[in-house]
Amino acid sequence: MGPIQLVIFDMAGTTIDDRDQKVLTCLVETARCYQLPGTTEELNALMGMNKKEVFLLLAERQAGARQDDVEQVAQQALETFITLMQKAYERDLVPIAGAEETFAFLRQRGIKVALDTGFDSTIGGMILERLNWLDRYVDCVVFSDQVSRGRPAPYLIFHAMEQLGVTNVRQVMKLGDSPSDLDEGSNAGCGEVIGVLSGAHTAETLGRYRHTRLISSVAVLPTLFTESEER
Repeated sequence: MGPIQLVIFDMAGTTIDDRDQKVLTCLVETARCYQLPGTTEELNALMGMNKKEVFLLLAERQAGARQDDVEQVAQQALETFITLMQKAYERDLVPIAGAEETFAFLRQRGIKVALDTGFDSTIGGMILERLNWLDRYVDCVVFSDQVSRGRPAPYLIFHAMEQLGVTNVRQVMKLGDSPSDLDEGSNAGCGEVIGVLSGAHTAETLGRYRHTRLISSVAVLPTLFTESEER
């Protein structure tokens, strides 16, 4: 593992516990509410993406959908999804075990820590406020509505780099639990693109996408750094 200046983590399923699949449940419920096409498995494959882009994609698949209708349905679906997620996180919102310790480990070594997410600033901001992560554990956060395109486009990563003054993408590590996380990291050209198995997808699924390694959880990340330092 080469020298790393910045580690960028996904949120739900990577640093936020999602073992009960809150995000997928809210996504499926919203799709059903607006009669949008897609099985649970198909919707799971879209996890990690900008949710407005997900609903646009689903609305475009509706037979005979006009563009004006697509935009309207996607916006309404997004608002419903945000409401459902807010209610879900008000009931239960906890970090992945070991996530905060991993953040602290990296920052103690002078490595910058960022979060990026398919959530917009409403949901993502709620998470940050509830957990009090910004500045305490995390140097910056990039939400999906702060860039022109979400994952798998690399812009979330580039925006984090710009905010934190990191210029060499080969010194950036990206971690996430979804195919769109891995594609995002690969499209950006990150030096390390790591899939974590604590969220929505299995090793078999993530293994089909370009990555440098797969790990069980962000909690084991410090071990990778210490092993690299000992070599």
